[in-house]
Amino acid sequence: MSHVKRIVLFSAAISLGLASLAAAQQEGAKGVVAIRQATMDANAKHMIAIKAILSEDPQLIKLVAFHAEAIAEAAEYVPEMFPPGSTQTPTAALPVIWDKQDEFKQAAERAHGLAGKLAETSQGGDVQATLAAFAALGKEGCGGCHETFRKKQD
Repeated sequence: MSHVKRIVLFSAAISLGLASLAAAQQEGAKGVVAIRQATMDANAKHMIAIKAILSEDPQLIKLVAFHAEAIAEAAEYVPEMFPPGSTQTPTAALPVIWDKQDEFKQAAERAHGLAGKLAETSQGGDVQATLAAFAALGKEGCGGCHETFRKKQD
């Protein structure tokens, strides 16, 4: 198995885990917590769609841009979805989000940039380059933020 395919499978596993986590957390969430959980759930579903395109139907590669741009758009607004005091249960958000707001905003900006890069790369039609950009978004964008700012999941 190639290095890129292993990374893609890892990213897909993260996406699938995020989708099930988001669905589980939405029960009982209210207000801005419910909004951000729905947004993260949508992002996870976009990642699943991208994975399906790249692994099952690469002739549709140009559709990756739609999904990646949706993720980029959401990332732009993520910091606003975490106002001070929005820690009511259920949430997986860690207090470090509010303690290190500049770092949190930088993580969101990184995800935004990586999602934009994925959208751009996919338009060239190169599946391998798009797989690499997808893996970077999963690992460094979504995963990079979750590693620091979200509770560890079982």
